[in-house]
Amino acid sequence: MKNETRESTVIHQQSTFLKDILPMLSKRVSDIVKQAVLLNDERLEEVRLRADKPLMLQNNYREWFVGRDGSLQGSPEGSYIVKQEDIKASLELMSENSIYAYQDEIKNGYITIKGGHRVGLSGRVVTDGGSVRNIKDVAGLNIRISNQIIGCSEKVMKYIIKNCTEIFNTLIISPPQCGKTTILRDIARTLSDGYPKADFRGVKVGIVDERSEIAACLHGIPQNNVGLRTDVLDGCPKSLGMAMLIRSMSPNVIITDEIGNEGDRDAVHCVLNAGVKIVTSAHGYNVSELQSRREVLKMMEEKVFERYIVLGSIKGPGTLIEVIDGTNMKPVAGAVSYVV
Repeated sequence: MKNETRESTVIHQQSTFLKDILPMLSKRVSDIVKQAVLLNDERLEEVRLRADKPLMLQNNYREWFVGRDGSLQGSPEGSYIVKQEDIKASLELMSENSIYAYQDEIKNGYITIKGGHRVGLSGRVVTDGGSVRNIKDVAGLNIRISNQIIGCSEKVMKYIIKNCTEIFNTLIISPPQCGKTTILRDIARTLSDGYPKADFRGVKVGIVDERSEIAACLHGIPQNNVGLRTDVLDGCPKSLGMAMLIRSMSPNVIITDEIGNEGDRDAVHCVLNAGVKIVTSAHGYNVSELQSRREVLKMMEEKVFERYIVLGSIKGPGTLIEVIDGTNMKPVAGAVSYVV
């Protein structure tokens, strides 16, 4: 069964490549990458184009150099060397031949393409008064492949849902690359569409997607499935977006990513004072580590969160490590735990 699931995932990803990503690459790179993807039987996470450097593919476990014939290699000898013209042509395709229309995204170091795939940029940074105004002479593209995993929040939903209409205010804690945003995205979808296993009816969900990572909007439209009853503020600072959603969209739940900056605590209290629930996340390896971050520590002391869900990678990204009750800071009875 596992082999069938893995094979199905790879086939789905190959289809995604053909539909979303290959049309965004220069002709030469597209032809080579197409051959490489069809030869590959593993899930991919990144395609790397660096000017005058080998073309590369990568996932969380390994990397490949791509040969001029599309072969996958363990060493750079014989690799296709990416040209500056490849990057320029690809960027024009990604920006629909209107690079200026994407300036707000570009100055943040990325653009989002159809399908919710994010493309990171490197090059010469133009600043103005201490702020980034633009990235010119782009010399590197990192295409991060959107791998939405429908149903991946199944393992945590029973700890988030309180009754048929309410949830616990929840903080997801996770180190980088341990599935935090992927699970947060699926939580949004599940709460929005409803969760029959717990007789939970779908509720109105508002997402403040400051880094365009949860919904991956393109022209304001979510490219990821975040639910039927979900509204998204894309590219909006969390501290502003939460209040905006409350005023304009009357959500039952607000979801956002990576709290802990100045002003986030006040924004969270604004949400709770309006009678709205919140599910959010923070970087960390455990609950204790969060106590070194002033904004989060204050919220912990104020018992803002009723559930702390810690993720790790002991059994792969998204492993459920522990679930803590925010009222007494003790493990939730019966919660799965891989703490060692």
